[in-house]
Amino acid sequence: MIQIFTPDPQSQTVALIARKLGLASAAVAVPCAPVAGAREAYCFYNVRDITTEKGGELVNGWLVWQHDDLFVEAEHHAVWRKPTGELVCVTPQTPPEKTITFIPDSATTYDFDTGMITNNIRIALANDSRLRILERLFKVFEEQTELKNSGRRLVGDVVMVELTGGNIQRFDELEIEKSDLFAEIEMQEVGRHGLSRSNSIPKLGRNAPCPCGSGKKYKKCHGTSQ
Repeated sequence: MIQIFTPDPQSQTVALIARKLGLASAAVAVPCAPVAGAREAYCFYNVRDITTEKGGELVNGWLVWQHDDLFVEAEHHAVWRKPTGELVCVTPQTPPEKTITFIPDSATTYDFDTGMITNNIRIALANDSRLRILERLFKVFEEQTELKNSGRRLVGDVVMVELTGGNIQRFDELEIEKSDLFAEIEMQEVGRHGLSRSNSIPKLGRNAPCPCGSGKKYKKCHGTSQ
């Protein structure tokens, strides 16, 4: 399985993201302390609610994740600056984290009226046969974001998106393609590890379950090309 983790704020991968964004702001480690009632993926609303209740301010920026040695990713995110000045992430995260790596960016904003989604920033770290797969995977993510932004906005406590017609079918097609691309990456990982680190991660047997999760034997699924 591809491991997702919080990179060190001073790491080279985080520096790549900061340069891509053209930011001079230093990345910081922000402690996670989700508040009661906070909803995952709704950071802007969570921070708005707590500033209304307790003061302080909403700070815009980017939350950074790393996906193994494959790619680094930044998503538009908001944290709470307490009245005393400390930054806190009040939004639940998956996987759960004690701290997040956050790059403040005062140039970014969130429109609570439209709820339009900002595309994540992704940079490939792999520079081998996996790069082609990653480039296509990034395009799939971006198209899904465009579809969400084209959907009907349902404004309430949060902005919900309703896809209609062909957009639903296309979104589902992209979900399948995304799963296939991740499975292809997983299979390449098995092959690479089997050849280079056979003592620790052996190659799959032909009758073993396929790691892609299809339920089929490896020889009947992604092992058919061998």
